[in-house]
Amino acid sequence: MTDAHFILSKKMIKNQIKKLENLGLQISYSYKTNHEVGDILQKICPNIEFSIHASEEINMIKNKSKISFFTQAESIEELKQLIKKGIKNFVIDNEIDLKRLLETIKEIKIKIDLSLRMKFQEHRIGTGKYFVYGIDSHKINEIIKEIKNNPFINQLGIHLHRKSQNTSEWEIEEEIKDSLTKETLNRINFLNIGGGLPVEYRSYTSKIQNYIFNKLTKTKKFLEKHKIETIIEPGRFIAAPSIKLITKIIQIYNKNIILNTTIYNCALDTILGEHKMLVKNELEKGEEYLLKGNSPTRDDIFRYNVKLKNPKVGDEIIFLNAGAYNYTTDFFGYKKLKTIIIE
Repeated sequence: MTDAHFILSKKMIKNQIKKLENLGLQISYSYKTNHEVGDILQKICPNIEFSIHASEEINMIKNKSKISFFTQAESIEELKQLIKKGIKNFVIDNEIDLKRLLETIKEIKIKIDLSLRMKFQEHRIGTGKYFVYGIDSHKINEIIKEIKNNPFINQLGIHLHRKSQNTSEWEIEEEIKDSLTKETLNRINFLNIGGGLPVEYRSYTSKIQNYIFNKLTKTKKFLEKHKIETIIEPGRFIAAPSIKLITKIIQIYNKNIILNTTIYNCALDTILGEHKMLVKNELEKGEEYLLKGNSPTRDDIFRYNVKLKNPKVGDEIIFLNAGAYNYTTDFFGYKKLKTIIIE
């Protein structure tokens, strides 16, 4: 029986990129979402930049000048090594990292581009179960005022951290107006509006895409008035639709379908992000089945209720939008699934 595998479509990658380029947005792909998609982008989309969140990813990007590096508690010596590798664009989300970075560039006398990560939607009550990145907007304005004439800072910008699969918080222009002073807007050169563009899963819809794109266009026009470049940071929006997961049924009993792979080596996002992938040709009405991976763990469930027409052992089950965070673990000694690249 054929092993489970991914199919990556270059055409789909290009289609997703084109949707954002048509809005006039500069794209910085969030490389952690899927390295294989990022490798394809380096070859077919020369204008794409890359958001890198770990030093281990740096050598995977050929053109280091295209990297925006997100610091996270690096020492001054580690920052020096990053700059030595060719990193000249940094994103910081706390004042300790900022202090260290400013000391570093002053000591070695080198110019960098700097982006300050600002908390978005500060009126929300609490943080929920996820950590909220960024600095409060009032402090951002103070910092900009303090460093606006720093001779070692070239381009200066703001980065907005946005949660994944964001279907509601797109009043970006209003948030910017409420958060940033005129002085700040007059000093910064670019604003990265983050990611969060939703794609379709069983529990999410992509029907609000036109609404979101209209909000992005509105934001871009506002920023253009201040001569500020608009950058977007898609990860899931590009990676997820570009990849299908091909599996096969190896057993059926009591309306339970056992597949020839496991969430733990191809779809951890199903558990961690609670994103239930669509199944190709699933029905709106029909008999319901549970799709389970072949590991002995109770939470290895791709979908609890999928309506299918007369499934049989040996049939393919194809998951759509399977390309985001499809990494593996060494649980039970699992290995990463093969990815077949098609045009």
